Amino acid sequence: MNEVGQSELESIAESCCPGLSAAAVDAARRWARVFKALADPTRLLILGLVAKNEGGVCECNIVDCTPLSQPTISYHVKVLKEAGLLDCEKRGLWCYYALRKDVLRQAAAALGEMGRVADLERALRNEEVALRQASARGGQAG
Repeated sequence: MNEVGQSELESIAESCCPGLSAAAVDAARRWARVFKALADPTRLLILGLVAKNEGGVCECNIVDCTPLSQPTISYHVKVLKEAGLLDCEKRGLWCYYALRKDVLRQAAAALGEMGRVADLERALRNEEVALRQASARGGQAG
């Protein structure tokens, strides 16, 4: 899939939604990266393993707990780190990964906010329809 350029996306957003800021576009890109990382079953499995161990999990233990090879696990861990979902701490030769619960909470809040906005927009549309219908009934009575 071809990614839209920053200025092109800002231009589209400004033309259809005046006032949509560059910060909003940046936030959308950030959340897209997070949600894309969460959309893979292997990465969800890795997050589940890491979440169960507060002190962090060595990548070698993640490999031992899955049927996947070390390079495959490394790739998925990299995607999770780049999305901000995992922290990495080097201990000797090994990397230990910990879940960024704050990022998961922020992602949940972002989804909740989108839902509240959608509910508000739906309520406003329903109210507008009701007002038009009431106005049409009033016009017919006169």
